[in-house]
Amino acid sequence: MVRTILFLLPLLFAWLKLSHLSLSEIAQSISDASASDFIWKLALIFYFFAWGWGTLWDVNIQERVYLEAPDKGKMPFNAVAIAAGIFCVGAILVWVDTFVAFLGALALFTIVDHFAWRYLVKFLRPMIQTSRTEYSNRNDLIGLEQLRLVEFQICGAWKWWRGAMGALLIVAMMILALAVPPELPIRIGQTEVSLRFVEAASILLWVLAMEAWHWYVRVVTRVAVDVLEDIRDKYRLVPR
Repeated sequence: MVRTILFLLPLLFAWLKLSHLSLSEIAQSISDASASDFIWKLALIFYFFAWGWGTLWDVNIQERVYLEAPDKGKMPFNAVAIAAGIFCVGAILVWVDTFVAFLGALALFTIVDHFAWRYLVKFLRPMIQTSRTEYSNRNDLIGLEQLRLVEFQICGAWKWWRGAMGALLIVAMMILALAVPPELPIRIGQTEVSLRFVEAASILLWVLAMEAWHWYVRVVTRVAVDVLEDIRDKYRLVPR
């Protein structure tokens, strides 16, 4: 489902945005794009692929430590509905073209993504416990440690702190949009920039902050799991 979203959403977005334009009009719109437009679109592209490929990364690391899938691996209807919801809200996120509307869509996407994560945690708990019991019965200490690391990445409380940071940044961006007049230039050092440029830069900052935190945890977990796997291949551990 993640791969389908990664493939279909850009095609749908491109068709909706460009189907009524000729090639010359598309080229003209590209040449007329401002620095603010470029930063805004860059942030969206980065967020889209970081979120999509990050989800695939999470699936791959979980496949390495879970020993059994519930209900013989069948996809529950709730999971399909949540994926459809993420797809629809993601489409809204890339479609809106005003800053306030974008913030509303971003807040909605963040809420849906959070509830999807909470559903995932609830769905995974029996699978994690089954794997933990099996590793314990085998006296597989490395397997237990790998499972603990992946459980922290997927279910850990750090995601609540990350979500809180994202919510605070969205509130700060909304205050910026509503409190500062659009025609008022903003001085940064010796340079004056437009409010639209600051808004676009704030979107990019939000994406970088949120995804840098998430990918840091992903990479640390992946490295630790790989190191433990290498130890498993070379040594046999026994409890003290």
